[in-house]
Amino acid sequence: MALDFYHGHGSPFSWRVWLALEHKKIPYTLKLLSFQNNETTKPEFVAINPRHQVPTIVDDGFALWESMAILEYLDERFASGEKLYPGDTRNRALVRRLMQEAEAYLYREGISPVVDEFFWKGDEPADMDKVAKARERVGEELEYFDKALRGPYLMGDSLTAADIVLYPSIAYCKRITFRKPESKLEELIPAKLAQWAKRIESMPSFDKTYPPHWR
Repeated sequence: MALDFYHGHGSPFSWRVWLALEHKKIPYTLKLLSFQNNETTKPEFVAINPRHQVPTIVDDGFALWESMAILEYLDERFASGEKLYPGDTRNRALVRRLMQEAEAYLYREGISPVVDEFFWKGDEPADMDKVAKARERVGEELEYFDKALRGPYLMGDSLTAADIVLYPSIAYCKRITFRKPESKLEELIPAKLAQWAKRIESMPSFDKTYPPHWR
């Protein structure tokens, strides 16, 4: 039985889950919600997820949200495809650490403040001092992950949950630069990490899950 996957285009958190579903070849039914139409706050969705956020999955009546929890659930629940958390206990712990670092430091401390300044202030101009500070944080973290690469992917020869969590943030750097060239985030992506991103972008799952309004 296919699980239900509630998704909103452009959400980096929801994108992680979609990439994982495709990579592991898990049957799912896409339930696309519109942020513009406030569909995440409609009673029928809030009845499933009281935090009214994507991603959310419903697997045979079991509802789950929070992308990190969903990724681990999918890897434990479904044997299809490659493991997202491969190897021994220490290897899996490293995958989880990289995931947490990508979210806490690159996205939350770096990318998110840039997004807030450029896109969530209405007619008020961006505070470029705040942008510069956040941009510096983005650069530090991108260099960190560039050095963390242990092969074609973060953990070596195979894609893991760490790659799936990191990639949407790299895509956001590119998208923000496209819309706000003065942010200059894309130029911060180091060479090895840029090649890593191209490997992700060459996967069939990337084209299928890429936000259509970004094309």
